Amino acid sequence: MKHLRLVITIIIVSCMATIHAQTIDSENKQQQGAFDAPKAIRNPIDRPYEKKLLRDNTPVPLQPLDEEYIHYSSLFWRVIDLREKMNLPLYFPTEPKGNWKSFAKIIWDVVDSNENNPMPVRIYTTEYFDIPLSNEEFKSKFSIEPIVQLLWLTDPETGEQVFDEETGEPISIGDTTIMQFADPKDIMQYDIKELYYVDNQRSMLDVRIMGICPVLQKGAVLFEDDEEDNAPAMDAPAEDEGFTDEYTDEYAEDTMEEEYPEEEYPAEEEDLAELGGKKLAPIGWFYYPEFRPVMAVNEVFNPHNNANRRTYDDIFIQRRFSSFIRAEENVHDNREIFHYILNGLDQILEAEKIKNKIFTFEHDMWEY
Repeated sequence: MKHLRLVITIIIVSCMATIHAQTIDSENKQQQGAFDAPKAIRNPIDRPYEKKLLRDNTPVPLQPLDEEYIHYSSLFWRVIDLREKMNLPLYFPTEPKGNWKSFAKIIWDVVDSNENNPMPVRIYTTEYFDIPLSNEEFKSKFSIEPIVQLLWLTDPETGEQVFDEETGEPISIGDTTIMQFADPKDIMQYDIKELYYVDNQRSMLDVRIMGICPVLQKGAVLFEDDEEDNAPAMDAPAEDEGFTDEYTDEYAEDTMEEEYPEEEYPAEEEDLAELGGKKLAPIGWFYYPEFRPVMAVNEVFNPHNNANRRTYDDIFIQRRFSSFIRAEENVHDNREIFHYILNGLDQILEAEKIKNKIFTFEHDMWEY
């Protein structure tokens, strides 16, 4: 009888412990869930109707190419600067607005492999689309040079900074490294590799985009206030030296003409090198045929009729962007224009010369 009571007592105690443990576990889950980010229960709704056309959209089929009918071809590299007004639809919005995302945000989402994106789009290290980047390598491209910050000794009671009695300087107890990461909205440029060719089967000059490379702008920002503080002081003539305004103007004009002849271009290049204090870093290359299905289902803001939004695939196929030629396929290792022309204005003229050569080649194929 005593053994039976002992067994019953043990069973009751174990049941009470299990119930208590479950209660604590449920309370912990509820507390943990209070700090988790809320998950969306549906897709974003920004219209009173469902957008079925965009959801089921597919890329426009391109004309198949046959080497036998390619009469002429040449590779070109272009730059799309997102600071230009015509290219703003590729940059905005900086944050997703419902179903409307920037081109950079789409790139970030499709490369990241997760449960919502089990088939990520490959991004390659070179413009020949042969070596893919891993997800970790892709995210490491957004890392910025870390900041080393000094740690100063403080009074534990007052929290004030402690200074050395002899020198009067704050006492350093070491340093810490702060890691920095760029955001997709810091992508300010896209490089495009494309092929211009003459198709004898259709008797026309056409262009086919091969790859897109997002370029990240990263680095420490140099503010105007810092430039003014660090700028060397200019020695101005004192008022009591007897110089009048008229004489000073004439003296300044003569000095500039004599001491700085034809020095405008080097001065501009030095200013441009320090402007903004940021560097351009290519992230990787997307193979355009692989990236088109994603571009075809993401919309772009249409300022003329927002009910009929275009897709990113339409923007590139219809060439609704502004760009300039950076390089043409050549025997000198496909060198870029700035490698043999230093002046910025001459680089623009050289790019226009290359573009006009393509137009002239097509025009001379016909007789009127």
